Amino acid sequence: MQNPYMRRAGLFFFCLLAFVAVSASAGSYTLTDGTKIEGDPLSENDSGVVFQTADGTDLPRIPFDKLTQSSLRALLARATKAGDRALLEPWIEELPQEKAQRKEIIVKPIEPPPRPTTHLGMTALFASPVGLTILLILYGANLFAAYEVALYRRQPLSTVCGLACIPFFGVFSPIIFIAMPTRRGSEEQEEPQTRFRATPPPAADAPAPPVEEAVAGSEGLMAGETVAARQAAAPVAQEAAPVLPEPIVFRRGDFSFNRRFFETKLAGFFRLVPSEAERDMVVEIKSARGDFTGRRITRITPAELYLQVFHDNATADEMIPFVEVLEVRIRHKDTV
Repeated sequence: MQNPYMRRAGLFFFCLLAFVAVSASAGSYTLTDGTKIEGDPLSENDSGVVFQTADGTDLPRIPFDKLTQSSLRALLARATKAGDRALLEPWIEELPQEKAQRKEIIVKPIEPPPRPTTHLGMTALFASPVGLTILLILYGANLFAAYEVALYRRQPLSTVCGLACIPFFGVFSPIIFIAMPTRRGSEEQEEPQTRFRATPPPAADAPAPPVEEAVAGSEGLMAGETVAARQAAAPVAQEAAPVLPEPIVFRRGDFSFNRRFFETKLAGFFRLVPSEAERDMVVEIKSARGDFTGRRITRITPAELYLQVFHDNATADEMIPFVEVLEVRIRHKDTV
């Protein structure tokens, strides 16, 4: 028969061994605030880890940033799944000795491409299509600037644009001519009202030349014609030949044909009823599309004008752009 004391002693030693085994399997983890947790990790995710104590109690989930580095390393050592290790590795700081053991990364220097040694300087502009295109654009812009300067300063187009055509040195042509004063012709200095005034007839009290001097050098009197009849016909012949004013001519190159030009030089031709100075005068415009003659400018815009011309005893408004105007003449209606 077995001794009951031996049975009790064996049961006591079995419970003691079970307690030691459970205590040995449980871990100790420290938080950053100094709190220690005795238990085993039950589950881990992105929000933290859940510990289970020795008596089977599940603690609230603790974030990884609340654990010390030694506790995190202990959890990493116990982790068996690859997913749990991937969650813990970003939170573990690298030790200095681990940094020293890490293999040094060698960065190879980058070799710059070789620089060209030929076609350097100004000649390199002609070595590529891009450079040639830029030079052509600058050359055309310089010619256009010279053209505008010649019109603005009323300088000869052939002189300004011809100098601008010189390579490299032509860039100074528009600069020099824009610095010069605007050239004015002798006709611009006259008063507009005096241009269209006809030569006045001789005074009534002026002595008339003798009839004998008027007929001197001719073949003589006709048969049956008396000196008194010739003297009576002499004033009639003088009145039949009035003196006509000389036409006034404005040419492109000497003047800029724009809205300001026509509003200042031909202001009297905008009136519905012409004044005494423009009553018998007409405007003749020579353009690229032909010649137009009229007595009144009915309308004008920043780019064109409308001249009232005559067609088969009827009037019509002819549109003439400023860019097509070559010459403007102001003449008497009886002057050819």
